[in-house]
Amino acid sequence: MFWAVQSDERRICLLGLEGGLTSGDLSELAKRLRALAAQGVSRVVVDLRRVEHWDFRGLKLLADAVEHRRHRGGVTAFITPSRYLRDIAAAAGVLDKLDVYDALDLEGKTAEPVFMEGGSRRVFVERP
Repeated sequence: MFWAVQSDERRICLLGLEGGLTSGDLSELAKRLRALAAQGVSRVVVDLRRVEHWDFRGLKLLADAVEHRRHRGGVTAFITPSRYLRDIAAAAGVLDKLDVYDALDLEGKTAEPVFMEGGSRRVFVERP
């Protein structure tokens, strides 16, 4: 698992992950998401484009952390074009609890995210 973290003054945090994520890795990610909520980071983007697999046993903890953030007014977006990762999340019963998008577009870099659907693709976009 690889953590690449970027954040800015608008309280956006980008977490980049790669490889295979074990149940333990997902537990650590859940802890990280809760800690970011406690720090006041309202928007987190989890980039899964380089993730090959995630262990279904850790997805419930991850979904619980996302729900915790949601109750505190936070947004957590997961970026992955992988049907495989989505299928695992669906089998674990958490896909509907995660905001999953096909692509990431931060070109506009403004204060509020816009979630766009274009055909069958969902794109996380920051717009002016």
